[in-house]
Amino acid sequence: MNHNYQLIYPTLDLFLYDLKAGLGQDEEKVNQNRQLFWQKVYGNQLDNKKLAELAQAETDSSDYWELLGRKKAEIFPAPLNGYYYPVQLGDTYALQVDCTANYITDYKYSPQSIDCFSKLQTEILAKINHQNGKLGQTWLIWGQLATDNQDPIATAKECYNQLKFNSIQNRQQDFIVQGLFFGGTVFELQQIPTPAQNLSDGYHVLICLFPYQLKTDAVREVSSKLYPQLIQLLRCRHKILWADSQSREIKDNLKQAAKLAQTTINNLNASLKNPGIQINKIENFLKETPEILLKYTNNLAYLDDQRRTIEININNYQKRYQELCKLDSNSDWEFLQIFSNYAKEKFVAQIEADQANFSPNLTLMENYIKTVQGIIEIERTKSDRTLNTTIAIAGIGLATSQIASSVLVAQFPPNSKTPFFLTTAFGLSVFAGLLTSIIAWILLTKIRR
Repeated sequence: MNHNYQLIYPTLDLFLYDLKAGLGQDEEKVNQNRQLFWQKVYGNQLDNKKLAELAQAETDSSDYWELLGRKKAEIFPAPLNGYYYPVQLGDTYALQVDCTANYITDYKYSPQSIDCFSKLQTEILAKINHQNGKLGQTWLIWGQLATDNQDPIATAKECYNQLKFNSIQNRQQDFIVQGLFFGGTVFELQQIPTPAQNLSDGYHVLICLFPYQLKTDAVREVSSKLYPQLIQLLRCRHKILWADSQSREIKDNLKQAAKLAQTTINNLNASLKNPGIQINKIENFLKETPEILLKYTNNLAYLDDQRRTIEININNYQKRYQELCKLDSNSDWEFLQIFSNYAKEKFVAQIEADQANFSPNLTLMENYIKTVQGIIEIERTKSDRTLNTTIAIAGIGLATSQIASSVLVAQFPPNSKTPFFLTTAFGLSVFAGLLTSIIAWILLTKIRR
């Protein structure tokens, strides 16, 4: 047990975010999103009837909608002191899970060891069936310092160390910045996932420690005002991180599509270099290109969607930041701007660079395919001309042979006992037809040249 640091009314909150309806998702996927979200609240008690009632409670006309109506929250059963507070924020589900340490008799006004945060985290995770927010999540620790001379920085570090995360890399180095709110000190700790990591590999923690001089009831009142603004600001933050994660997946898809396109182009080049161009073989290669182009085009559009998502949420993040500052004119939330600036400089700039790199490939592929299609048409035209010339030459030869046969039969009547193909007339007529065909071929070739 850690008795060196204590807090009055120590409370732990978890803010989770899930996508309600993604771009292009059908009704079945939307229902699946809804079910996954509400399972965090009702677990195995969630049946089809309850899910249908919850679906009726949703709205498309509000950016902040309490999904439980007048009830507002689902209260934890005793002995736990906590609740679920679900809201709809546009196309996003948000869930606040709040739990206050009540492990002593006078838990509202007497100090408790900060070791309680480890137990609170375990209880909260059990309450949500150990499910993560698909868009992301933030932990909020808050409480009142137990003594007048208690060091808030050292206390915040020890509070942070009570929490467990999937990623444990450089945790002490993630203690970044601090601000002020209603006389208390606010700390932010975070680990943003690297491009090689999953979204769940990062974490985000806020710690708000109010001074000993404040009344405990006043601290709880301040926290209740903080929650609505914080839940919306954090939604913007996690939508930005989620969109960046999506953009990296789309970038990988574009690389794969570009590789497939290059393989097809190489096969086409090899076929075109052969002395005798096989049109059927080239056409088989071209059959693969519409699907590749469609995949490439769609992913470029999806990449632009993620860029717009990030830009919109950066703008909304700034608005929520301004609203947060209005709660206390003497507050200092400037540290929140670090993430906003980082998102602009890193995420938006990266997507714009990716768009600049991948967009020209689409034009090149389209132009190359059009060129190959033109070559096929030329080869077809050549083939048709050759066929027409052959038919014309054959027709001339046959006509000449028939005329010659008629004339020769009249001049040299064949012996009825001799087969016709052995007669002089037949031989001379065939010769005349072949000679005429050769002359026609020479003349047509010269004319074409």
